[in-house]
Amino acid sequence: MTDSLEKIERVSIDSLHTDFHVDHVIDYVHKGLQKVDQNYPLELHKKFEKQRWRVHELDFSQDRVDWNEKLSDDQRKSFLSIATGFHHGERQVAVDVIPMISAMPKDEHKMFMASHLEDEARHTIFFDRFYREAIGLDAQDMEETLDKSFDYMSETFIGSFGFLAYLVDEIRLRPHDRRLLVSALTNYQMWIEGVLALSVMKITLSFCKENHVLPSFHKGFLATTRDESRHVQFGMNLLRELINDDPSLKTAVYDTIETMLTISSTYTQKIEFASLGLERDALKGIMMKNLQKKFKMINLPIPDEIQKKLEEIEPEAAAGG
Repeated sequence: MTDSLEKIERVSIDSLHTDFHVDHVIDYVHKGLQKVDQNYPLELHKKFEKQRWRVHELDFSQDRVDWNEKLSDDQRKSFLSIATGFHHGERQVAVDVIPMISAMPKDEHKMFMASHLEDEARHTIFFDRFYREAIGLDAQDMEETLDKSFDYMSETFIGSFGFLAYLVDEIRLRPHDRRLLVSALTNYQMWIEGVLALSVMKITLSFCKENHVLPSFHKGFLATTRDESRHVQFGMNLLRELINDDPSLKTAVYDTIETMLTISSTYTQKIEFASLGLERDALKGIMMKNLQKKFKMINLPIPDEIQKKLEEIEPEAAAGG
C-alpha cells in the first residue's frame, strides 16, 4: 500500500478534505485491504472506529453562499440529480441493512455489519442537513426533506433500490438462504456502493475540489466515500468467501448484475453532467472500470453477455448511486 493510502486510513476528515482528491479515496476502496484473512470483519471494524466523524460539527454556511452565488442553474440541476440519489439511497440502506445483519454467516460479520447501520444513519443526516442548510429546502423533519427532494430523483434510482428492498424483504423470511444473501451483497455493496456510488461521487467531489466550492459538502461527502470503502471491501471479501465455500453461488452474482444492467438501461430523461466537468462517455468508462474491478476483487471473470450489456450502459444508470 502506498504512503498516501496509508494516510487516508488514519487522517481526520479535515485533513482528508484538504490533502486528498476523491481519486485517492477511490483507489483506497480497491487497495485498502491488501491482506485478506478470516479476521477481515474485525480488521475493518478497527478502521470504522478510527474513521468515525461527527456530522453535526459541519458548518454549511459557506456552502449556502456558494450554492446561491457561485453555481449556475445547470450546475445546480446536475448536482441535485446526483445528490438526491444519495440522499434517498442512504436513508433506504439504513433500513435495509437491518435484515442483512441477521443473515450474516458469523458473529464477526454481524458485528461489522452493525457499523454499516451507524454509517448509513450518519450519511442520511449529512444529506438532510445539506438540503436544508445549504440548498435551503424548507422542511420540518427528515420525511418532509425526503418528500421535497424527491422532485430531483432520477427514475433509474427506483430499479436499483427497489430490487434491494425486494431482496431484503425475502431475507427477512429466509435469513439462512445463501443465494439471497449473495444477491443482496451483489446489489448493495458491489453494484450500488461499488459501481453507482463511486462513479458519481467522483463527479461531485471533483467539482467541489477543483472549483473550491461547497467546502462542508466536500468534507462530509469525502468522509462518506471513505466509509463506503469499508462497506465495499467487506462485501467483496464476504462474496468471495461465500463463493469459495459454494461455487454454485457465483450464478447469483451474475444473475443480479445482469438484472441491474437490464433495469438500468431503461430511462426516459437524459441527465447531463458536462456542467460539472464530466462528459457522458467518460462516465460510462468510469462505471465499466468500477464494475470490472469488483469482479476482480471476488475472483470472477465477466461473462461475454454481461460484458456486452456493460458496454451498452448509459450514464443515467449511475444517477441512482
